[in-house]
Amino acid sequence: MKTLQIFICSLLLVFILPTCASGQEKQTVGEEERTYYYGVEISDVLCGYAEVTSLPEMKDGREILRQEGIVTVKLSVLGGGVDLIIETLYFTDPATEQFTYNTTTIIQGETRMDFTSVLNNDSILFTSTSGNDRKSIPVTPNLILEGPLTTIHLVKDFIKGGSEEKTYKVYDPARGVVVEKTYTREEDEELLLAGNTYNCMVLNEFNPAIGISIKQWYDLGTGLNIQTLIANRRIFLSDPSVVKNITTANLDDMLFAKVNTKISDLHNIAYMKVKAKINSAGEKITPESLSHNGQSFTGTVNENLIDGIFETATRKYDGKHVPPFPPDFSGDPDLVVYLKPENLIESNNPILMDKSREITNGSADSWEAVRRLSKWVAENIEGAVPGGTSAINTYKTRQGECGSHSRLLTAFCRAVGIPARLSVGCMYSSLYGGSFGQHAWTEVWMGEAGWIPVDATAFEIDFIDAGHIRLGEKTSFNPEEMEILEYRMTGGETEQANQAVPVDYQPYLGKYTDLERNRTFTALYQNNTLAVDIPGQMAMVLNEPGEDGRWYPQITRQLYFLFPKSTVGTIETMIVTQVVPIPKKQDNDSLAMESPENLKPLVGTYSVPQANITLDVTAENEMLSIPDLIGRTKNRIILKRSGDSWNSENGQYSVKFETNETGEVTRMVTSISFTFTKGEPAANILEKVIEEEGIETGLKRYAEMRDTNRGEYIFSEKLLNALGYKLLNQEKVDDAIEVFKLNTQDHPDSFNVYDSLGEAYMKNGDTDLAIKNYKKSLELNPDNENGKKMLEQLQSGQ
Repeated sequence: MKTLQIFICSLLLVFILPTCASGQEKQTVGEEERTYYYGVEISDVLCGYAEVTSLPEMKDGREILRQEGIVTVKLSVLGGGVDLIIETLYFTDPATEQFTYNTTTIIQGETRMDFTSVLNNDSILFTSTSGNDRKSIPVTPNLILEGPLTTIHLVKDFIKGGSEEKTYKVYDPARGVVVEKTYTREEDEELLLAGNTYNCMVLNEFNPAIGISIKQWYDLGTGLNIQTLIANRRIFLSDPSVVKNITTANLDDMLFAKVNTKISDLHNIAYMKVKAKINSAGEKITPESLSHNGQSFTGTVNENLIDGIFETATRKYDGKHVPPFPPDFSGDPDLVVYLKPENLIESNNPILMDKSREITNGSADSWEAVRRLSKWVAENIEGAVPGGTSAINTYKTRQGECGSHSRLLTAFCRAVGIPARLSVGCMYSSLYGGSFGQHAWTEVWMGEAGWIPVDATAFEIDFIDAGHIRLGEKTSFNPEEMEILEYRMTGGETEQANQAVPVDYQPYLGKYTDLERNRTFTALYQNNTLAVDIPGQMAMVLNEPGEDGRWYPQITRQLYFLFPKSTVGTIETMIVTQVVPIPKKQDNDSLAMESPENLKPLVGTYSVPQANITLDVTAENEMLSIPDLIGRTKNRIILKRSGDSWNSENGQYSVKFETNETGEVTRMVTSISFTFTKGEPAANILEKVIEEEGIETGLKRYAEMRDTNRGEYIFSEKLLNALGYKLLNQEKVDDAIEVFKLNTQDHPDSFNVYDSLGEAYMKNGDTDLAIKNYKKSLELNPDNENGKKMLEQLQSGQ
C-alpha cells in the first residue's frame, strides 16, 4: 500500500508550521529568540510536535527575522514505522511580514526531499534538489508569501476589517506553486490550551485545487494561531513538555476500510460494485474524474468527500495498435509532463536509465518493454513499509511499499521514453477479513489505447484486478465507510468455496498447526489452485510450485510454503518460510577486530528501523552468529556456511548476503522457517467448548476426538497443559484439575503433567492428592527441582 508520500500532501497543509498573525509584539535585533510549541494529534493520539523559533538578526545590511521550525510526527502502518520530519528555515522581512527566503526539508525513512524558494525582485526562484526541478514563479500584486509566524492579511481583513469571506493567492514553498485559498469566518469560540483561555476568531480555509478544508482558531488579542483542524488531525498550542509526551499513531484504521467480505484470489476479481464514502486530499476530485478506464462512479463529491457507488471491471490490454519501441512522444504537449523526472521519480538518474535500457533491450514494441519492466520490479523489489520511497532509493535498497514499486516502474518507463504516471486510490485485499487499503499503481501510455494500468506491487504486471478503485494521481484515501454490494470472479461467478477438489490437491488440504506458537493455518482449494488462510490476517492464493517445490503467494515473494511428503507419500507437515531483507547499517570495527579476515565484510550492524529490527552479526571460528529474531531464546543463533548461504543447525535460519557493484555487503536476506504439523490441536477445540458449554461437555467432546481421530486432531501435551494453567489463572480451579487429569491420561510417562496436576490440587487445598502427584512426578524425574521443593513444602505443612 502507499503510505506517507500521498498522506504527506494532507499532512503538510497543517504540519508545515502553525502561523501567528501580526498582532503579536514586534521583535527587534538584540532581543532573545522566541520559541513556540504545538502538539500534533491524529485520531486523538498525541503523536508529534512542532517547535518554531524566531530570532531578529542582520543579514546583508538588512534586518530580518530568522525563523526555524521542525515538525516531528511518529506514525506506523501495518506495524512498520513511517515517521515524518519536516524542517523549515525562513528569512522574513519584519516590515512586510513576507518571506524572502525559504528552505523546506521533508524526511521520511531513508528518503529526503529538499525545496528552496528565493525572492528575487519580481519573481521567486524555486528549486527542488530531490526532483531536479528549477523554475521561476512571477510575483503578482497581492501575492501572499506567508512566513511561519505571520498572517498579516488575516489580521487586517478579518480581525481589524471585519470581513466575513476573503480569497487570497498564496505561494506554497513546499511545492513551488501559487494556490488560491478562500477563508470564511465562523462564530467565535473560547479555547483553553496550555493553561490559558483564548477568545478566538474561527476561520474555515478552503483550497479548491486540492479539495481540502482546514479549520483554524486565531486569538483575537494577538492573532496567534491557537489550533488547526483537518479531518482527524489537530495541531494545538502547547508548551515544551509536549516534546517528551508524544507516542506513535497507528494509521491502519485511517487507511483501511473493513468490508467483511473475504476474497482470496485477488488476481481473478473481474467485477466489483462498491458503496463508498471517502475523504480525499491532494487534488480536486469531481464525479467525472472518478469515471476512468474500466471504472464508473455514480454519486456526489462535496469538497472532496466522495459519496456514491463505484463499479469496476478488469480490462486487459490486448496489445493492438501498440506504439513501437522505442517510442517518440516528445511532441505531444499533454504527455511531456509524464516523460520528465520529478520528486521521487528520478527518471534521469544514470543508474535507472542504464538499467531500464538493459531490461528492455530487444523489445518488439512498447507494451513488451512495459511488461519486462513491470516484471522486473515485481520480482526484484520486496515489500517493506516505508522502504525506498523514491525510485532510486527503491532500486538501491530493493524494497518498498506500493508507492515505491510504482515510482520505480514509472521512472523506468519514462527513462526509455514511455509516458507513465502514478494512480492513487485503494485496493481490495483479504487483510482484516476483507478490506480496502490505500494503494498506488502505475499507468502507462499506449498510444491509441490510452492509459493502461499495471500493478507491479500485486504481481499484476500487465493489468489490474477489479479490486482497484482509482481516485486520482496525487490524492489520498481516507475512508469513512465502504461496502461490497456485488462481485464476480473471472468466469462470471462469485468465488468458488465448494469446488470439487482434484485428486492431486486433496492430500494438501486441511488444518496445520505451529505447535511452538499455537498458530493454525488452513490449506484450501479455491479457484482451481491451492490457498492458505491465515486467521485474522488474509487468505493467500498460491501459484503452482516450481522445481524446488516452493508454493509462492500470488502477491508476494517474501513468503513461501513447502509440503514435504513422508516416506509413504503422505503430507504431514507444512513448512512456512518468511524472507526478511535487512540492510547493512554500518561496519562495526569493534566487532570486526576479532573476526577472521575473510568474514570481516559480513560483520556489522544491520537494521530495519521501521520494523524495530537492529542486530549485530558477529564472527568466530569461521562461523557467524545473530540474535534470535523470533524471540524463542536469548542465545545467539550460530550459522555455518553451506555454499552461498549460512544456515543454523536446526534449519530454521538461512542467511544470504548481498553486495553492490563494488563488492560491499549491502544487506542480509534472512529466511526463517516454521514447521506446521497437519491437524488442529484438540486443546484449542476443548477450550472453546468449555468456554461456550462448560467442562462436562468439553470432556465429552475431547473423548470423541480421541476416539475418532484419523489424523485431523493433534493431542499436544504442551498445549493441553497451557490450557490447564490458563484456567487455573482464571480461578477456574476445578476445570483446570479436569484438564490436567486429561493430560496425565494422554501422557502418563511425562513427569511435568503430574507436577502441574499437583500444583492445581495444592491450590485447591487437596494436600493428599497434591502430595500423591508430586511424588509421581519425582518418580518419573528425580531431578525435578520444583517437585522436590513443593513436596517438601506440603509435607512440612507450610
